[in-house]
Amino acid sequence: MFEKREYRMYQGVSREAIYPQICDFWARQGFYVAQLSPFQIHGQSYHQKIGLRREFYLWIDERQGASYIDLQFNAKITDEGLIGGAAAAVIFWPVALVGGAVSYKEFEDDARNLMGSFWAYVDQIANKSGVTAAAPPPAAPQPQTQDTTPCKGCGAILIKTWKACPYCGKAMD
Repeated sequence: MFEKREYRMYQGVSREAIYPQICDFWARQGFYVAQLSPFQIHGQSYHQKIGLRREFYLWIDERQGASYIDLQFNAKITDEGLIGGAAAAVIFWPVALVGGAVSYKEFEDDARNLMGSFWAYVDQIANKSGVTAAAPPPAAPQPQTQDTTPCKGCGAILIKTWKACPYCGKAMD
């Protein structure tokens, strides 16, 4: 329904140094924070006042002596918000239109303030200001370390040490 995304670079800052504090920041803002993989977190919070579920996804990448932080913030309407909005729309159409516009504006302001606070916090713990940046170039592909062979049953690429194809079940020769 609603999405904001910002990307910043912090030159000379190690992601290991700032990652724990970043997780702590989001937890203190009332988000349930879950680690999806190393240096990637997801947080979720229910914004009761306007019936939206707030979510963020955050990735920290480290390349060429800099940490790159990618923050995506979005909102999804909850089932309760959807039911309440539909009921209000049927009963009070003009009020529902104004209420929806106010809710969206409130969320947008809330998201902008929360993201601004986050960037100010990261600037503080990094002891420098982040620079809005484009995504870093993708890492060079890693050389393949295992020999592969096509499956004689379905053609899928398999590692030679496998006993059978996981896709079609054909035994390897």
